[in-house]
Amino acid sequence: MRYYIINEVTIALKKKGTYIYAAGIIILSLLANIAMVAFRSIYGMREGAFGANLIYFAQWCFIVPYYSTILIAEIIFGKECPNPKIRNKVTIGLSRAKLFFGKLFSELCISAIFLVAAIVVFIGITYIFMAADGSIEIWVVQDFCRAAGTAIPLWITGIAIGNGLLFFFPRKRYAFASFFVLLIIFPRIVMFLASEPLKLEVCQWVKEYLLLTPRFNELPYYATLDMPKIIILSSIYTLCFTALGLWAYYKKEY
Repeated sequence: MRYYIINEVTIALKKKGTYIYAAGIIILSLLANIAMVAFRSIYGMREGAFGANLIYFAQWCFIVPYYSTILIAEIIFGKECPNPKIRNKVTIGLSRAKLFFGKLFSELCISAIFLVAAIVVFIGITYIFMAADGSIEIWVVQDFCRAAGTAIPLWITGIAIGNGLLFFFPRKRYAFASFFVLLIIFPRIVMFLASEPLKLEVCQWVKEYLLLTPRFNELPYYATLDMPKIIILSSIYTLCFTALGLWAYYKKEY
């Protein structure tokens, strides 16, 4: 299966979607720094206007790659489900389960590449723009990387959900719509109903014990971060959507 994964990742690195995603990383990094420069030009150098502050603020944006995980899954998934009856030199002898997990592991590999690239690009661009203020010390970068590390289980879950939905639905637009509802619309509605002034108890309970989205708000606060909860919730959703996608793949007729 490793040859299949290597082949999938190699092909994905040459796809248009990969270049678009990489361009998005660069553009967002530039926009963040340009916004900080604009803030400085208007309000001057004050608390919150240093390079270290920008890197800290970026931790609040870790939910953005979470929302984009289905795009990464789609890059590897391709135009349609892999047909187990069509064999080539990298799929000979692979069962549906191996094809399914080959896709999933390939998506995790390409997402790891994107993660490393995003950290290097963002820190690099921020250093170019903000190095003069002298606030970007090694501990600032280490703290940012630590926060990114705590978000990895959540990002992996996003990949697994996207992959599972792509295998589950016959058309990709249904998978994208379901992903949008499950990971964006529904959590936001619950979080709204759980907050002031409504504060519905059932929504507060769902927000506290079932939703992944609120966990991103906790990542910058390492001292009080409930990492076991993140790992447990991420593992449950990863297993559930992996099982759902694999079940649907075995049900498909070719």
